[in-house]
Amino acid sequence: MKKILLYTLIGLLLGFWAPISTLLLLWLSPHSARELTSFLASQMRNHLLISILILSGFGLLFPIFGFFLGRRTDSWTLRTRLLTREVLTDPLTGLGNHRFLHEQFKIEFRKHRTSRRPISCLMMDLDHFKRINDACGHPYGDYVLERFAALLKKCVRERDLAARYGGEEFLVILPDCDKEEVRMVAERIRLETQRQIFTRHKKRIFLTVSLGAVTSYESSGLNYRQLIALSDRALYDAKREGRNQLIQTSLRSPQK
Repeated sequence: MKKILLYTLIGLLLGFWAPISTLLLLWLSPHSARELTSFLASQMRNHLLISILILSGFGLLFPIFGFFLGRRTDSWTLRTRLLTREVLTDPLTGLGNHRFLHEQFKIEFRKHRTSRRPISCLMMDLDHFKRINDACGHPYGDYVLERFAALLKKCVRERDLAARYGGEEFLVILPDCDKEEVRMVAERIRLETQRQIFTRHKKRIFLTVSLGAVTSYESSGLNYRQLIALSDRALYDAKREGRNQLIQTSLRSPQK
């Protein structure tokens, strides 16, 4: 519920409760009439105008105050949410940025250590992206990055966290994802990218992507930064061995 509605409702309740509670206190005093009906009748007869003014005054003042307080609170909440989104979102692709990646990976890796369920890290890089910028210009390169980010969102699972790692590199955190599952996700991304035709201003470009993945089972003895480094190394191997492919690494606990 929005604060503007909540605070207005609270103000309305307080506005009517204030005069009612005052009447109840007067009725409970030693010198008041014993019967509530006769007491209320005497109060309305002797102080009708004052009672109406108090009831209407409190009944309007508190809800109005609650309305403006709630509107101001909602405005600050929305502004804070937008600023947080701007800080953690890459403006070009709409994916999480480098800061978002590290903050979320810390949380997911902590869950991984507690639950002993696997977690995977998938790093990817668009092949020969520099040639696109050189041949078609940086605006076309930005268009390609936007299109690939949209493709990436469709290919990953709903609970996965995708981010732009930097330049034409992207990274996905896949909680509760073993080696076979991350292979399926990676192959889906690779094939969809390969099939995609990037068309803009009568220019048609085909693109491929190289991927490196690492999966940690139970407690591998590493931290999340080391998993990123290992996935980056696997990506480098995929590039070195011909591009447009996936290289995987899996880690188990040191005891195993």
